[in-house]
Amino acid sequence: MVSNKLLSNFISLFNSELLYRLIAVIIFVPTVIISLYQGGLLLFVLFLFLFIFIFSEIISIYDTAESKINVFFYSLITLFSLSVFPYYFFSIENNFIFSLYIIFSIWIFDTFSYIGGKIFRGKKIFPKISKGKTYSGLISGVLSVYLVSILVSWFGYSMYTINFFTLSTIIFSLSFIGDFLVSILKRQSNLKDTGYLFIGHGGFLDRMDSFILVFFIVILFDLHHLMTYA
Repeated sequence: MVSNKLLSNFISLFNSELLYRLIAVIIFVPTVIISLYQGGLLLFVLFLFLFIFIFSEIISIYDTAESKINVFFYSLITLFSLSVFPYYFFSIENNFIFSLYIIFSIWIFDTFSYIGGKIFRGKKIFPKISKGKTYSGLISGVLSVYLVSILVSWFGYSMYTINFFTLSTIIFSLSFIGDFLVSILKRQSNLKDTGYLFIGHGGFLDRMDSFILVFFIVILFDLHHLMTYA
């Protein structure tokens, strides 16, 4: 009975929402990787592009928000993250590998949290704030990030194994909190999505909420040194 239910949930996973998510990843991931690798003007244009679209969505949230002060403080975090990260990226050693590890860890956490939640379902974490977040999804996301840490450590970075696990824990914790913060702002503004650029997939802020808080903490505490000196 349980196996049949899981199979049914797995089959239901393949819908238009998953297709839109895959299309977004196929377009966005290569764009980010190429921009990080090339750097310079291309990286600046990418962050400027994100900055414009994300802040247009934050303004929409602000207009209907019950607590505008919360949106204001979140906009300061976003401003800091998107403005400073490109400069921070060029100020650290092994910046490309380090940044890729962070970005892919966030994507993996978000993706497998979604997949795990859809397949295993179960109890919701914050039913009044975010109906889509389940404990099964959270556990799936966490385990997937730790698995990536093991693989990365296994294939050439074994000297940093403990640091990878520590960094992974920080990344998925901040990723979850960043997503949760935007869910609160949307709830206070009576919005389901921050935008409609990605049909059935929300706006840019919906896709970048995890990244914004992770970037903020990475820059603020210079977490790159965790990989080299911790």
